Amino acid sequence: MLNQRLQAAHRIANALIPAEADIDAALASTSRLAAAVAEGRRETRLPIAMCQESLVALAKASQALVEARAAIGAAHASLAEDRVNAGLKAYGMGDLGDCPPTTGELKLVDDEIRTAA
Repeated sequence: MLNQRLQAAHRIANALIPAEADIDAALASTSRLAAAVAEGRRETRLPIAMCQESLVALAKASQALVEARAAIGAAHASLAEDRVNAGLKAYGMGDLGDCPPTTGELKLVDDEIRTAA
């Protein structure tokens, strides 16, 4: 029974990580497309109203992808809890490291390097 749970956990992890990467890739691609539309309009000196509806649609698509990204993150956190509840606390899933903390403060790497020097 434990082996079955472990195998299922590995299948889930192997599907989760690419799904997260796919959402990020889609968000990045959509952002590049919106930038290309804006730059193309500017470079061709077309009226500012040109491509407005397209940009609005792309902004809506980007917002939906950001929401999907948040949802997949929530699913990841929930799956991590499920893994523990299934008795698989000692086993790793997905990435080689633990999930990053959702709280904390940011620090600049340059400051750390200068302090160490």
